[in-house]
Amino acid sequence: MTISVAQSRQQLSALIAAAQQQPQVITKHNTPVAVLVSAEYFARSEAVVKPPAESIYQQVLQLRETFAPQDNTGLAGPDLVARPSAWQRANAFADLS
Repeated sequence: MTISVAQSRQQLSALIAAAQQQPQVITKHNTPVAVLVSAEYFARSEAVVKPPAESIYQQVLQLRETFAPQDNTGLAGPDLVARPSAWQRANAFADLS
């Protein structure tokens, strides 16, 4: 069902009841601007769209294991000396030579 913004203001309770059956499209100047859906439908949609945070964390861990650093480039510590990466270049404004 499609309903205008003005009609939706006047018939909000009926619109909410209709949304329990199927999504309701709200239009402004015959252009869809919003969709009213039931809370159950929204919850199901959110569950499909948002992956669980644990799975993303597991993917990051797997990527870190797969693409582990091959050397200590960029690492600094008491016995490690940080060295510039191959892509870094001298600062043109600081090095005037």
